[in-house]
Amino acid sequence: MSQTSLTLNYDALLSTTLFNYQKEMTDQISTANAFLFTLMNKEENGYVSEDNIGDRAQIPLEYELQDADTYAGYDTITPTPIDGVTSAFYPWCQMANTIMISGLEEKKNSSEARLINLLETKTKQATGGFQTKFNKVLLQGNGVNVAAQVTSNYVSPDNGSSGFDPIAKGISFTPTSAGTVGGVDQVVNPWWQNKYYDMSSAAAGSGSPTPQVTTFTGFLKALRHLRNECSKGIGGPPNLFIANQGVYELYEAALASAHRNPSYQTADIPFDNVAFYGKPIVWDEFMIDAKTPSTAITYGTIYMINTKYWQIKYHSGTNFVASPFQKPVNQDAKAAMILWLGALLNSNRRKQGVGGGIDMAIAS
Repeated sequence: MSQTSLTLNYDALLSTTLFNYQKEMTDQISTANAFLFTLMNKEENGYVSEDNIGDRAQIPLEYELQDADTYAGYDTITPTPIDGVTSAFYPWCQMANTIMISGLEEKKNSSEARLINLLETKTKQATGGFQTKFNKVLLQGNGVNVAAQVTSNYVSPDNGSSGFDPIAKGISFTPTSAGTVGGVDQVVNPWWQNKYYDMSSAAAGSGSPTPQVTTFTGFLKALRHLRNECSKGIGGPPNLFIANQGVYELYEAALASAHRNPSYQTADIPFDNVAFYGKPIVWDEFMIDAKTPSTAITYGTIYMINTKYWQIKYHSGTNFVASPFQKPVNQDAKAAMILWLGALLNSNRRKQGVGGGIDMAIAS
């Protein structure tokens, strides 16, 4: 067999191996953080394939309910038409990572088994890069580049492209301030404002004013208050709570002081967690300070998320898909791209909440 035929066979082997690895890669990407894992493993409408993507990702919003009324016998039933439905539009985000194999590496791993092992190693490196970038873009936004820009979409320093909306934008610590999310003005449309609670303030937050949090008891009360605010209306309470490490440990300490079992975990997500109303609180190393706001943590933060109203749409042909290996004209190497195209959407901000300004030094 000629060297040319051998090279072509190896090119096919490399591409086929990447293709076979796609499902495993998707599963591993989902473990970037608890939020992505929950969405990508929802029974329905969590991680959704889209063929015709259009200019932006669209999701319908219901902001008014049709009012029902009573009647008796032959009473007239008055039809009252309402609009009540609009849409939010979110930007599509493209992400890519590269797998490269040099000519020397290929020659050193010339057998089929050794070449597959090499490719698996490099694919795991690319997968780890995707996991980290997904997590940072989601939790830190452009705080990856500028610490204070956690509410702004990530911007690539290489080419100026943008990532999807970060959580700090969709679940804002200042939801009554000027700004748009999904193209909807949150001041003009107060039904589009998420809940929030500044635990460092004597009277700040959604719902009834509550005192500054200085004790374990006050901290637990504040968490319950914010959860109840997020539970108002149809759709149920939050089912996922994401905090920074300090707040997670504060919650464990508060449970222990109240003689509750702080080691209880829910087994349906592969992350360290402690239950709050039977749902998991997890911590993430890339969490931000919502009050400051910054990637530098001064005050603790916890997000209360109702994942029923979140969705990831991805292009059906670009879901961690590997391109064929290509050889650059000026390198003795082969390169393949792993590509993803999708958007993160939220259809009901009223059911989401954020608690910030948390003093993590509370000791009793």
